[in-house]
Amino acid sequence: MHRRFLPLLLAIAAFIALPKAASAQFFYSTFGSSNFDAFPSAGGYIYTPRPPKARHDHRIDPHLLAAARIADRNAFPHSTARCWRYVKQALLQAGAVNAYPGTNYAFEAGQELISHYGFVRLSIHDPYNAPVGSVLVYRGGSAGHVEIRTEHGFASDYRSSWCCRYHLIGVYAKLGA
Repeated sequence: MHRRFLPLLLAIAAFIALPKAASAQFFYSTFGSSNFDAFPSAGGYIYTPRPPKARHDHRIDPHLLAAARIADRNAFPHSTARCWRYVKQALLQAGAVNAYPGTNYAFEAGQELISHYGFVRLSIHDPYNAPVGSVLVYRGGSAGHVEIRTEHGFASDYRSSWCCRYHLIGVYAKLGA
């Protein structure tokens, strides 16, 4: 009978043996550095770079800034594989587009935004340099990925501090008049 409980007992013993800092749910900042965060682990700390802060561009249409806030508010912590649907809904709710975009695949989003809704492609090749409110379109997987740059990172059907790892097709925005 005790054989069935052996894995459970080993797991409990391993948890008790861990240092208290390793089981913490928050992260610690390093001494005076604003570019790295230190995450506790069993062997010490893991240092990871912070993503750059988002910048504001006064030329971006205010409706896109509202779309970024809506997308961030509606996003889940993890992907639901419906990025383009959530971005379309955020753009429509904010008034950045006047009708629900009709394309099905995320990698087609850029061309539709340009041809039907007055967006322009920005000459930005690094997602972290994209201004708040811009729409980032990626190629990869079967349908691609699309997300909106927010104050604290990126949002589509999920929110993240880090950009998508797919190949960036383009950064699109509607410029205010």
